Amino acid sequence: MTKAQFLSTEAVPHAQRREWLCEVIGREYARADAYALPTQPLFNETTIYGERDVRISAIRSNAILIERPKRPSLPDSHDVYLAVVLLSGEYFLEQGERRAALRPGDMTIYDATRPHKIYCPGSFSKLIVSLPRTAMRTRLPNIDRRLAAPIAGARGLGAIAAAHIRSIAAHAAEIADESFAAATDHCADLIALSVADSQQIPATARGRDATLRRVKRFIESRLGDPRLDPAMAAQALGLSSRYLNALFEAEGLSLMRYVWARRLENCRRDLCADVCAPIGEIAYRWGFSDLSHFSRAFRRRFGQSARAARAGSK
Repeated sequence: MTKAQFLSTEAVPHAQRREWLCEVIGREYARADAYALPTQPLFNETTIYGERDVRISAIRSNAILIERPKRPSLPDSHDVYLAVVLLSGEYFLEQGERRAALRPGDMTIYDATRPHKIYCPGSFSKLIVSLPRTAMRTRLPNIDRRLAAPIAGARGLGAIAAAHIRSIAAHAAEIADESFAAATDHCADLIALSVADSQQIPATARGRDATLRRVKRFIESRLGDPRLDPAMAAQALGLSSRYLNALFEAEGLSLMRYVWARRLENCRRDLCADVCAPIGEIAYRWGFSDLSHFSRAFRRRFGQSARAARAGSK
């Protein structure tokens, strides 16, 4: 059955609850500060279903303010977007220039690793779906321009996505791990469709997004080839190298920076899953031909060495 982790402030002495909750939020989602509001004592209860990649969290809480301020920060433990489905209460999310005011049933998506503010003036409950950054960017290019926008849960694709997420959360304890992973993968698809539908993305943008998805599929199929570069991709896909890089500019990347990011993510996954394989073998498996470059890139990306990442997964 799907693994579940239960966390509650009720298990912690009153004087330590705020510090404990900040630590939990930082460990399970992203670093942020949490504050009780004067109207209610601090209370938060979270059940997390699933493993690292795609997880669903069911949360009940009293009034709270959660804030990720603008400040230099250490690497976060989860490189994810968070999708919120509000079940009860009031929920206000600010990120960048956007502000989402949710009613029960509504959804939104935000980047927990960037500055944001969540304000809930009273008791509320919600579901959070943790969505790996690369997986969502594959499904929804330019996602960073579409964060913190409300998605109505009473109609259309928003209603379908919210109902699917609620159903998985309600039955997670009865679902085998493999089935849970497949069901949550559909969550990512439905959330991406809901965001695109709610913001009425123009046909030209949809065409560009479809091309970017095709490019990313090609990259995924060639990640282990050290010869992969813009020229190879351009020739195989019938596009110019300049246009390929322009497709990635909206995500703040170049094609090769995206390739290196995907290779490093696969290396980290295999380091933790295949603890007997030499680190060099895994690096070569995913297209790195220079171990020194791999080591420097891994430490820069994840804030620790490959050996330390493997040791931490045991």
